[in-house]
Amino acid sequence: MADDARPNEPGARAEVGPSPALLLVSDSEDETVRIGLSIGHALRKGDTVLLSGDLGAGKTRMVHGMAEAIESPIPARSPTFVIVNEYPGRLRLSHCDLYRLGSVDEVEELALEERLIDGALVIEWPEVGANALPLDALFLQLVIGDHDDQRLITFTPMGPRSAGLLGRLAAVYESLDAAVGLIHAGSPESPRSPITRESHEPHGSSESTGSDLS
Repeated sequence: MADDARPNEPGARAEVGPSPALLLVSDSEDETVRIGLSIGHALRKGDTVLLSGDLGAGKTRMVHGMAEAIESPIPARSPTFVIVNEYPGRLRLSHCDLYRLGSVDEVEELALEERLIDGALVIEWPEVGANALPLDALFLQLVIGDHDDQRLITFTPMGPRSAGLLGRLAAVYESLDAAVGLIHAGSPESPRSPITRESHEPHGSSESTGSDLS
């Protein structure tokens, strides 16, 4: 399969699913990693995150932040040629790239949902997997913005579990963003972090209750 043959479309999930509940704007790779950190800190066993975007949109950089947040000794890397990488830490994070798979049947053979029993799952190119993927997942769309380094990142929860994940990561992101603001405030030569947020009520409860939502 040629590298430019994979279309970047939200697929059936985004077309028939709920509208995005959160928009974050990143103006650098570091900020994209920081958003990944927020997701990683909020992850619980059984959570699934789907990352959709063109080649070079920053999907693997975001996973780098997720792996760092779970305190994995293994840095994130693109799993394109091995399909699935595993990152151990406070939970096991399975990082799957479906780009080079040619059918839903191949995706089903990976038995990805079994990885949710004792860990979390992040999947790049989820369009390939269609209905072979967990239905209750947090769908992220990464789109290149007004300049080469800018990314517009929308978050769409597809069920109650992913709505809970969205609520937790939004709270973590706010705390990380505030910490960065304090650092910049003490350094006049350093501008305030340019990430902006536009939030809406997610579909389903977004409160952290201390237990997994089902």
